[in-house]
Amino acid sequence: MTETNKLVQEKTWRRVSGRPMPQVFTRTSWRRFSRDRHRAYLADLSAPPTTEQVARIDSLVRHEWAALKAEAIGTLAADREAREHRRLFNRLLADHAEALRPPTAPREQPRRRGARLNAIIGGRG
Repeated sequence: MTETNKLVQEKTWRRVSGRPMPQVFTRTSWRRFSRDRHRAYLADLSAPPTTEQVARIDSLVRHEWAALKAEAIGTLAADREAREHRRLFNRLLADHAEALRPPTAPREQPRRRGARLNAIIGGRG
């Protein structure tokens, strides 16, 4: 029987993902959750965060918390609310990931064929 319990413990989401998930939604669990998520998102950044990044990270944490809290309630209205929070969370997460990518060099505009042809012909026309 202890082997079964050990298998169940190894497969918890916290152990698999390395991220704590609240079981109860108290003020203390919010503080722990917020601190952990803020640290994780800030660790993604290679430079000190800008004001925009700090605001985005704060929104990410709040939407994830609200979605988890609504999902724990389990009513139809709460599920709708959780779905909306998840949608906003996923959009913010995509923005966060996009901001982490290094900027690409601007592509040169292709020259017009007519301008090149005029240069070859000798500038006529």
